[in-house]
Amino acid sequence: MSSIFDSQVFNANLFFPRADSSPALAGTDEYYIDAGKDARIHARCHPNPDAKLSLLFFHGNGEIVSDYDNLAQHFSSLGAELIIADFRGYGKSTGSPTLRSTLEDAHIIFDYLKKGEVFKSIVCVMGRSLGGAPTIELCSKRSDIQACVLESAYADPIPLVERRGLKINKTTPEEDAVFNNSLKISTVKCPTFIMHGADDFLISPQEAKLNYDNAGAKIKTLEILEGVGHNDMMMNPSYFSTLKRFFDSL
Repeated sequence: MSSIFDSQVFNANLFFPRADSSPALAGTDEYYIDAGKDARIHARCHPNPDAKLSLLFFHGNGEIVSDYDNLAQHFSSLGAELIIADFRGYGKSTGSPTLRSTLEDAHIIFDYLKKGEVFKSIVCVMGRSLGGAPTIELCSKRSDIQACVLESAYADPIPLVERRGLKINKTTPEEDAVFNNSLKISTVKCPTFIMHGADDFLISPQEAKLNYDNAGAKIKTLEILEGVGHNDMMMNPSYFSTLKRFFDSL
């Protein structure tokens, strides 16, 4: 049985790739990771020798690795070494993105970086918006991740489909096992921090609450930040301070 999540119409409406022809940022480590099927994923590490942890970051839709170049120092000040990866077709990555390939690629990226001894002893995976899907995928399947952070992430895949202008009444057990964040997060056992904007009208704060309620971690925190929506979370004065408290607790 075919799934709407694998359909061309769904994925073409879901992803908004942007290319990046800018030169590599001085002082960064660049990785090009073979993901098969003519796809190569670009990841960028902003070295921080004093960092307590590695932060593998999956960005939101329409964003690319270089969008975070000016933010790396903020994460560095929190004691994190930022490693940010693009989706297929985004930035300097090749291939065509699908939601399924995004989840599969997350494991390829993680394995490559781990095998290359890029990670520090503590690894936190963080996803913003659509990047929450590969984040939950990794954290639900692996025991070698010490922390999970979700920012403005979706929970239920049915509203995700409806936001693409499509319609489904229910998902199958097979689809839920792959694409339903609110179910998969029940097997995330590492400390989990969920943050969401109170004024997010794209992905409702109720989805953050659903992810929080279903999260399998014994240590979990939900922060609904006032005065911000989906794309301006960092404008809340407590954005980085709440992240720092979580990182410091690891």
